[in-house]
Order: sequence, then C-alpha cells, then structure tokens
Amino acid sequence: MKTRNSIRAEINALYRNKVITWLSESVKSKSAVDPVRIYLGAPTKDEDVLKNKDEFLAFCEDWHKELTAGKVDFIEKNYPEIGTIEVPIHLVFDRIEQIATWAGHLVEYHTAEMRLNTLQLKLPELVDAGVENINYLTSLDDADFVRFVDVCRWLCQNRNSGMMIRQIPVRGVDTEWFESHRILILNFLRDYLDLPPMRRDVLQLGLVPPTQPVRAIFLDNVLRSKVGGLRDLGITIRDLNKLDIKPRKVLLFDDLATALSIPDIPGVVILVLTSNIGDICKIPWVARSQVAYVSGVEMRSFAVINNIRVYIPNAVSVTLNKEVFDADKDLWSFDDIEIQELNSSMALTVQESMLYNMLAAGVFGKRARIPPERMPLQQIFDLLDIVYESSENVEPPVVESKSTIDTDFLEKSIVKSTSVDEKPYHEEKKESPIEDEHENASFDDSILGEDNTPEIVESSASMPLALQSDSEEKQ
Repeated sequence: MKTRNSIRAEINALYRNKVITWLSESVKSKSAVDPVRIYLGAPTKDEDVLKNKDEFLAFCEDWHKELTAGKVDFIEKNYPEIGTIEVPIHLVFDRIEQIATWAGHLVEYHTAEMRLNTLQLKLPELVDAGVENINYLTSLDDADFVRFVDVCRWLCQNRNSGMMIRQIPVRGVDTEWFESHRILILNFLRDYLDLPPMRRDVLQLGLVPPTQPVRAIFLDNVLRSKVGGLRDLGITIRDLNKLDIKPRKVLLFDDLATALSIPDIPGVVILVLTSNIGDICKIPWVARSQVAYVSGVEMRSFAVINNIRVYIPNAVSVTLNKEVFDADKDLWSFDDIEIQELNSSMALTVQESMLYNMLAAGVFGKRARIPPERMPLQQIFDLLDIVYESSENVEPPVVESKSTIDTDFLEKSIVKSTSVDEKPYHEEKKESPIEDEHENASFDDSILGEDNTPEIVESSASMPLALQSDSEEKQ
C-alpha cells in the first residue's frame, strides 16, 4: 500500500523518463496526453485486509484527503468486521503539469514548455533540437534565452558570413557571452547545419576569430626603412603579403623572447610563428628567401618543421639534432606532451629523424625536452654564426680612488654615456644587405646557404596525428 510520500519517488522517475516525449508531443501536435494512472497497491484479498486492518484503514483515509494535483479513483468494497469502505485504486493525472507538481518540477516544466513554444514560433525547424537540449535551454535566464534564439536564427540565415563574433547584430552578445554558450549553440545547431560531430570551433559556423598579428622583427636598416624604421612590428599576415621587401633570409621562431634577443643581421627578418604556419610560409617574400626554423628541442618542434617543409621543402632546422641536445644535458626538462603514435612519413633530415625517434622512445628519459627560452643565447648565436660582442665580455674601466671629486671627468663621462650619437656595436654597419650579396658570408654558407639544402628522409604533406596542435585548423 503506497502512501503519498512513498509514491513521490515513483512519480519523479516517471517524469524524468517521459517528460521529453510529453513535451515534444505537446509542442508539435498540440494534443493532450492520455491520462496517466499509477496503481496505489491496495490489497486484493480480504484476508490481507483483515490481517493488516489498521494499516489498511489509514491507507484509505490518507488518500481521501485533498490532493494538490491529480485525482484518485476509488471503488466501494464491503469487508467483514470493517463494513463498506471506498478503497483508493489509482492516482490519475490528466495533464503533465499535475505530474510535474508531484515530482517537484512544475516551474521547470512551464519554462520548458514556454521556450519550446518560442522555438516553434521563431525556429520551427529546430524544435526537435530544442527538445533534445531542453535541460540546457531551461537553465538559461530569460534574457540569455532570447539572445540564444536570436543568435541561432542569425547563424542559420548567415551560414558563411565570414564575420567575427563581435559583429553578430544581436543586442547584448559579445565574445565573452558567445564563448560561454558556444557548446550549447554548436549542439543545438549540429544536426540542422550538418556540423562535424567532434569539432568545437566557430569556423564551422561561418565565423572567424579576430585577425591574429604576427610579430615581425627586422634585423636590417634597409629592410626597416620599408616599415617606417620599426624593428619590432605586430602585423597581420595580409599586410605582410603587401610588404615590398626582399630579405635574403627569414628566421622562423617559436619563442618571442628569444627572437627579440637576436642582434641585427644584414638582410634578415624574424617571424614569430602563430598557428597559421601555412599562411606565413606562403607569403611571397618568405617563400623566395632562405628559411630556417629556430626552436627548442621538443616533440612538437618536429611537427612544426614538417609543416613548414610542406610549403618550403628546403627549410632547415637549426637546433633539432642530437649534438645540440647532448650539449645541454643540464637544461633538460621532462614535462612534454605524451606521444600516442609516431609518424614515419614526416619530412625530416637524417639527423632530425634520429633525434625524433630517440626522444619518442624515451632514450633520454620520459618526455625529455629543452624549452626554447632555456637554450643559451650564445649557443643560438653560434648556430646562426652570429658574431656579437656581449656587454658581459667587456671589462669595466678601472677608476683610481681619489680624495677629491674630479668634476670635469664626471661631466664628460655623463655627456658621453647619454649622447645620441653613440651607437651600439651591431648598428654601426650601414651597407645595404641587398646590394652586397657577400655580406656575412659565414652565415650564408653554414646554416642558410644555398649550397646546404638538407637531405630530407621523406617528404609528405601529412603531420603526426598526436601532434596536431600546431596544424592549421581547416574549415
């Protein structure tokens, strides 16, 4: 015999299992659901009644009391020693709201029903998606739900807009709001727009992220004159394509701090890589130059050089060899990404391939690496054949101690140290690197010289499946 308290768990389970179907039928067909009857467990045998007479009478009395929702079906029966009594048989619900009331979800049900009705009015083709995601839709407050519907309708009407999130013409929607609701939007629109099941980016919605600038560092006075005399410049790939420059060498760096530490070199431009490796490599003046990749020694760096060589086959890597790695044993770190599987088709030289396989196999220890900023600058200078007089190697002048202050000496020293005519060592040369093809010949012949094209073990446009974080995200 079920009491009011004991039956609530059964009603709650029924509601959870059936509410999606009930909502779908209610919104799409506008038809009332069939009455729902729940058996109350009244005893069917007289001996059972007489054996538990007090419990039976309390059961009947309880269900005769007023209900907050629904009604009870009774039948009149006559029992020995008790007499005639109305026995509660079924708890009957004619509407879903009554079940929701018993289950404690009436407010949620009304919210879900109203929001599905809104979708039926504004986006009728997405009602099924609304039903499938109703738990998330009902979790939104009213203002966010209105924004959500308006954004989804705009995305459906402007599938290939090529606009940024900031440009979506819906009041109250900005990048922060969109990012916090992005997964719900993608799940809601996935079937209707036939979106790939595993992707989570906004490109598939026809939206584009804000243009990501590339840091370009011009190490030559003549090249700097083409960009207003600037040495360090944040510039879009589109504007990099427009530059009328002809550097002899382009150095591709992963690390900005290291790139900014490189002294001036005639005819050289540094570009700090972003995720758009292919777009950078396809810049005309980059593709026509001698290209070198300067990185730390870690597994992802091999994926990057592979991706560079898809577009520039003769590109060389400066640091990805066993000699460099062995020389810095005291700088090794052991916190790189896990490698799920190796890709034997990467475009690597013999030396690069050997180091790649040794690192992947854990020969130097599990996940051994050298982060790019941990590599000594002087080592990078040597690998690039840069002759640079560091201030650390210049001995300070020795000044004898005097009992009186020589004011004339101090004044001349201060004037000299602050003079704008005093130029650092690496800015003294003013010859055009473009006019003198033999400038810095040792740098040409060793790392980036035209006669030192690396022998590639195997060239392929594919990249390792486990190292896709640096690949271009395709539409």
